[in-house]
Amino acid sequence: MAVDMKLIKKLREITGAGIVDCKKALEEAQGDIDKAVEILRKKGIAKAEKKASRETKEGLVTDFVSEDRKTGVLVEVNCETDFVARNDLFKELTKKLAEFIAKNEEFKNVGIGDVEKLKAANIENGKTVEEFVKEYIAKIGENIQIKRFARFDSQSENERFFSYIHPPGKIGVLLGIEVDEDALENEEVKNLIKDLTLQIAAMRPQYLTPEEIPEEVLDKEREIIAEEVKRQGKPDHIIPKIVEGKLSKFYEEVCLLKQPYIRDDKVKVEKLIKEVSKKVGKDIKVTRFVRFEVGM
Repeated sequence: MAVDMKLIKKLREITGAGIVDCKKALEEAQGDIDKAVEILRKKGIAKAEKKASRETKEGLVTDFVSEDRKTGVLVEVNCETDFVARNDLFKELTKKLAEFIAKNEEFKNVGIGDVEKLKAANIENGKTVEEFVKEYIAKIGENIQIKRFARFDSQSENERFFSYIHPPGKIGVLLGIEVDEDALENEEVKNLIKDLTLQIAAMRPQYLTPEEIPEEVLDKEREIIAEEVKRQGKPDHIIPKIVEGKLSKFYEEVCLLKQPYIRDDKVKVEKLIKEVSKKVGKDIKVTRFVRFEVGM
């Protein structure tokens, strides 16, 4: 059957497929555009599956924070090349995924989410997220994988979320802050929040406080320090005390509140927060954070 060019154009806009593929799909579907989309989807999925074994070392970290700041999302999506990571279609995909995660109650307050569960979720018109991603694989021509995602939702009246994506999008931060809503308009508080996101991006803390560090991590660190001290010839009876003293340096490296402030290394982050709290007359508390870096 003869296929109207308007239909071909419409199908191209919907699928991103080539003219010839659209024409053949419409002929096979007898002009039914929904069936033609399905035909191209199946072909796209077949193409995508051939690319699924390719390594994905590039990509983007994308954020989404709701208007009321009570929901925040961070998602890392990987691709094969930096060229594709800068592609508008790829950016569109990551934004749609972040927004979908933020608006789907299935992922409410999930923290670090289950990628397989996300891939199985229905995103639109009966399509799973996995199928949705494969459509973009077919359009873009590279393997694309969702590496990880996080979603935080306010657990108290005053908990709000803030994000920072470090250009060109390889590092992203999602930060939870608890403070009275009226204090969020204060310039001191705004600057503090901005600096905290920059601190996390630059200094790579893994935990908020020493209390959050798993005991097995601390035991391993104690073991490493103890071996180092033994090699220095220190008496056995003072080694435990030296080990505990040296752990404070470890806390400075891995715990946000114990880190030296990036703008003034003589001030710890926890002290900075207390100083700003005192200035504005409002308690400010960091509740949680997550940091994603492509390839890490």
